[in-house]
Amino acid sequence: MRVAEIRNEGELRDLRPAWDILLQKSASNTIFLTWEWMTAWWSAYGKLGKLRVLAAFDNRDVLRGIAPLHDVNVRRYGQTVPTLTFVGDGSDDSDYLDLIAASGYEERVIAAFRTYLADDLNRGVVLLLNEIPETSPSLPILKATAEPPRSLWVESDVSCGLVRLPETWEDYLGKLRPRFRTKVRSVLRDLEVRPEVQFGFCKSREQVHDMLPILFDLHTKRWGQEGKPGVFRGERKREFYFALSELLLERDWLRVSWIKWNDIVLACQYGFGYHGKYFLLQEGYEPASEHWNLGIGLRAWTIREFIKEGLREYDFLAGKVSRHRNDWGAEAKYSKRIQLAAGTYRNFLFCRGAEWQERTRQFVKRFVPRAILATRQKHMERLAAPNSDRRGERWVQRAAAQCYFHFRLPALTRPVRERFQLAISPSGKLPKVAWSRRTEPSARILYYHRVNDERDPFSPAISTALFEREMRFVAEHYKVVSLGGVLDHLERGSGGTVVAVTFDDGYQDNYLNAFPVLQRYNLPATIFLTTGSLDSREPLWFEQLAQALKKTVRVSIDLEIDIPRRFWTRTQAERLDSNGNIYAILRGLPDSERQYWVSKILRDLGAQDDAERGDVMLTWEQVRAMRARGIDFGGHTVNHPFISKLLPGQVNWEVSECKRRIEEELQSRADYFAYPSGREQDFGAWNKQLIRDAGYRAAVTTIWGMNYQSTDRMELRRGGPWEETHAQFAYKLDWYQLVND
Repeated sequence: MRVAEIRNEGELRDLRPAWDILLQKSASNTIFLTWEWMTAWWSAYGKLGKLRVLAAFDNRDVLRGIAPLHDVNVRRYGQTVPTLTFVGDGSDDSDYLDLIAASGYEERVIAAFRTYLADDLNRGVVLLLNEIPETSPSLPILKATAEPPRSLWVESDVSCGLVRLPETWEDYLGKLRPRFRTKVRSVLRDLEVRPEVQFGFCKSREQVHDMLPILFDLHTKRWGQEGKPGVFRGERKREFYFALSELLLERDWLRVSWIKWNDIVLACQYGFGYHGKYFLLQEGYEPASEHWNLGIGLRAWTIREFIKEGLREYDFLAGKVSRHRNDWGAEAKYSKRIQLAAGTYRNFLFCRGAEWQERTRQFVKRFVPRAILATRQKHMERLAAPNSDRRGERWVQRAAAQCYFHFRLPALTRPVRERFQLAISPSGKLPKVAWSRRTEPSARILYYHRVNDERDPFSPAISTALFEREMRFVAEHYKVVSLGGVLDHLERGSGGTVVAVTFDDGYQDNYLNAFPVLQRYNLPATIFLTTGSLDSREPLWFEQLAQALKKTVRVSIDLEIDIPRRFWTRTQAERLDSNGNIYAILRGLPDSERQYWVSKILRDLGAQDDAERGDVMLTWEQVRAMRARGIDFGGHTVNHPFISKLLPGQVNWEVSECKRRIEEELQSRADYFAYPSGREQDFGAWNKQLIRDAGYRAAVTTIWGMNYQSTDRMELRRGGPWEETHAQFAYKLDWYQLVND
């Protein structure tokens, strides 16, 4: 036999017709060895000059065998070894790879390849032939060519899960365990009776192109629940799936199934139908809708459709045959990972090093006390936890802050940060640092909400003691002015930075706890009032939501707002998490929908009139008392809606009526406005104009940053920093001041 090398993509394209014919005549015929799969994979993952596909021709120049290989340098145990491995291997996409040989020609083809590669093996190249099916005719022939001690042959198993499909859906259900069979029927029935739920397959190129980003997102979100990144974080992986889908769709091999709820995809499954078999490659579902058992529902519907189509195998591909796969009737089969090389000491270390390492580990475990092993395992789990790095960073920050504060560095750095500013920009391995003199006036605005010692996580507040320490630091190290002083400084100042203190909503503890502190240090402040709650003496809507979640006797609540979601309320942590997630969803709704859903959620949670939070807002008498002693008041709307979600007329009423009530009670102007919630999505340019038209001089956001002469007066920046200790507050505030962050 004559062996020729295919070294570039052009030659690979020219081989397509002969490749197709050969594969159909081979016992190794799988989707992963098709010309379409190989070329799509190589276009995404291949490297120029590394392709080494071997083609074996008989004496009539008919293609009888293909070894789809490429060069890869692999580093193990301190050494880099040249290897030849299958095209498709290494990206965790391809299973059931193999040498392709026409039936009856296997021995001659493999002998020709072995002879052709003899020089490579003699000079130290290792053949890494991964994922060969255990039933492949290539395996015994290849193994026979490895003659110890001149040759080294190492093989290991990779488990795969295969479901054999009968001719009818009822016959298939009969194969399942009774409890799981009942669950499959129940889940599928519950989904199919919903008129807003649809199942289907992608039929066109456009549908597949629309579905792939959804698959990437759902898969990533699903694995993100377990603190793992998923497989689609890399751009090459996504490129491969797009290229592969184009090619397989042309051959009618692609199978992408989905579940939609109100035209929103909640789950999808990506695989291939090939020669009466289905191969599942990837799947994803919306984890927030997990209570619908979407994975079970989609797999059941898909299998039922495949049985109708006449497919007789559902292949889970490589992976442990777990309880999950067993539930679906999967049986184990195996692929082999083969290492074939010359029998040198270097190759023994390269090929058997992992095996020796594992044997050593098991030997050591026999003599190490279990308590030590358990401690080490816990340590490794902590290191692997998603927040492990952040915990370390927080510890370092706390330590640095304590040193900074207790060595009295704030007083030493004050002259520097008042006269100079620091710019840090990425530049190579080390960031570029540049100093410059301050010439432009700037202002930082701090904002608070509640100040009390209740320690209620559902109504978070800064403690009175910590608030006093922060105000003492600000009074000693910064020039503190009113919001009017901020505007005057930005308009007429020659340089330097001022700080202002603000409060949102108008809680009574601002009068009881914060006001005495402000008076003690002679600090001005502005409190933004939600006038509707002051007048009604009722909690703000998000306070009602938080307290309802805190006190409900239900263990969960199901909502179908944007997508079907279940929010758990079994523990305090779950209730707090549910509160934050529900608030985030409500934030994106038109205001009328938000009001509807708030009312429904409160009813579903069994919310009662809550005396605990029933009178937490300021009274107008308290407001007037503070105004008489230098505290300013501004508007924060009547009902605390997200004003970007209102109609113009509604915005005009919320901001104007709020201003009117404050001015009516105080007999003085309310010049400043604070956007409820105050992030970019909570207000828009058209909102700003209505606020100007209502007569406000300026408006503040909750967007972090410094304010300058160029800052839009209707979009002033505010922020914390909100820290656990006053040392961290001082440390970060000075740092942000120095770098103008």
